[in-house]
Amino acid sequence: MEQIEKALARARETRSSNLKQLRPANTSTVHSSANGVAPSYTETVVAAPDLRRMNEERVIADVLGHPVSDTYGLLRTQVLQRMRANGMSTLAVTSPEIGAGVTTTAANLALAIALDVNQTVLLVDLNLREPGLHEKFRIKPTAGIDDYLRGDVELKDCLVSPGVARLVLLPARVPNGEAAEIISSPRMTALAKELQSRYQDRIIIYDTPPLIPSGDTLGFMPNVDAVLLVARSGMTTKLEIEKSANLLGNKPIVGTLLNAH
Repeated sequence: MEQIEKALARARETRSSNLKQLRPANTSTVHSSANGVAPSYTETVVAAPDLRRMNEERVIADVLGHPVSDTYGLLRTQVLQRMRANGMSTLAVTSPEIGAGVTTTAANLALAIALDVNQTVLLVDLNLREPGLHEKFRIKPTAGIDDYLRGDVELKDCLVSPGVARLVLLPARVPNGEAAEIISSPRMTALAKELQSRYQDRIIIYDTPPLIPSGDTLGFMPNVDAVLLVARSGMTTKLEIEKSANLLGNKPIVGTLLNAH
């Protein structure tokens, strides 16, 4: 445990200079134009939330009094402060290896940010080998980002509101063995640029695969402003943290989260 925490601290220290060197931009577009009013979705499918099943999937950032919800609220504050200070709007949530809890973290962080009445969030599932965001929110998408990238549907057909104000999901529907090629494809790059330009008043969070086992996430990193690195207590090693930091190069890390279980 102590070695992992020291490795995380070193990773933060080595990347802190990157954040300091970033030139602050005009962040007036970072805050949502919703101005505290829940948006009305006219083209986005709105799913009825199954709160009990969501809690079973550990999506609990909106559960008042839950012992972990305050932790996600604190994570939201820290992430938003660092992103806003540097004019950032897109974030990849990833980990060194499989099993650290990236999808759970991405879902709860997005939900926590959506609870801020002045902020809207788009949560994108880029774990195309094992898509899981739709399971976290207990929805069954009829179309997903995988269908869009194949050219089968329009983007608006893939977007789903999980019944939470100010939160929209872009899920992936079925596993795809060609994830690395898809994520780094020109069509995916074009989509990332479109989402960032179309939703200038939103934070966009990408749930991405782990860094070390494959090149999926690294191929997509040029399309995001920053990274949130997730580690797991008792599983993630010091060597894996250091290797992940090296793989990320100069990409800013806005925070690290050590999951207890």
